[in-house]
Amino acid sequence: LFRNLCLGLEDLQLVFMISSHELFIKLLKDDERKLLVDQMRKRSPRINLCTKPVTSFYDIPGNFHMQMSCVFLSQWEVPNVYGNVILGIKDNLTRDLVYILMAKGLHCCAVKDFVHAKQLFAACLELVTEFSPKLRQVMLNEMLLLDIYTHEAGAGVSGERPPSDLISRVRGYLEMRVPDIPLRQVIAEECVAFLLNWRENEYLTMQVPLPLVQTNPYVKLGQLLAATCKELPGPKESRRTAKDLWEVVVQICSVSNQHKRGNDGRVSLIKHRESTLGIMYR
Repeated sequence: LFRNLCLGLEDLQLVFMISSHELFIKLLKDDERKLLVDQMRKRSPRINLCTKPVTSFYDIPGNFHMQMSCVFLSQWEVPNVYGNVILGIKDNLTRDLVYILMAKGLHCCAVKDFVHAKQLFAACLELVTEFSPKLRQVMLNEMLLLDIYTHEAGAGVSGERPPSDLISRVRGYLEMRVPDIPLRQVIAEECVAFLLNWRENEYLTMQVPLPLVQTNPYVKLGQLLAATCKELPGPKESRRTAKDLWEVVVQICSVSNQHKRGNDGRVSLIKHRESTLGIMYR
């Protein structure tokens, strides 16, 4: 799997780091590793793919060009919410490889290279499944987000409805109640947008868990929009609906100094708002 992954990657800096990692060397036989290195040298003679292990992810070879290093390091970012989970991996080699696979997978998502992102996430999922249920769930969540992006950029463009399995996974994520699992807020937001796009109004109106609605204004907005699309109310009810919609939009889009934070940590709107609060800042 790792050999095929390297052969399929176009980012040779990433291939250099993975192929020289000690854990990678342990997994491949000598002849397989040498064959892979020879193939990568043919692709780019400028990259020095060695067969010696890099003992740490941060141990970048001294002959790396400074500009190349800066570009290289800027792509290795993992969300802060995942930091403690990754740092909790006891084996240094495994921790480095998990970081590499996750960081580069997220980078591929950002540049819409969904094919390679799926390969990287699949390799990371296989690696963490045996020793960390928490990281396994993290990777399943990221793969769900990747599948949403993939559908919206592919079949979704032509209006093809997503498979029922994907819709079920999106619902399952919103209903998930697994303790101590680090969650990125953007995943819940994309799940709600996905359900809105495909007119899952009944589910958003009636079945989204109340705690999620209360803590995430994007989810609340999705619920209100779904309720509005499901059944337009009469004149009296529409005023209340419009007010609710506007307040949650303001909560998302207005500047922070117009908010106050309660004892429970939730953001609430001040009662006396200035007229400038109606301006959308993003």
